[in-house]
Amino acid sequence: MEAENMENIAQLFRNLRFKKKLFGGVDEKDVWKKLDTVQKEYRAAYEMQRERYEARLQERDEIIALFKEMQKHPQESADE
Repeated sequence: MEAENMENIAQLFRNLRFKKKLFGGVDEKDVWKKLDTVQKEYRAAYEMQRERYEARLQERDEIIALFKEMQKHPQESADE
């Protein structure tokens, strides 16, 4: 499962269970394995958010360029 947002990660935490040891609490190897999984989910969510942000910046830049072009040639824009 690749987390798309923080809600997915919160759900992962709600469902997170560790293997128990007979004495001493939880299995340390299992804890490290689960923490590695959580870290990968955070990374996936971060990357998806970064890609969305980059796409929005690109869209904004394209709109700005369009408006600048329209300012240079106002008559052509009005004729369309």
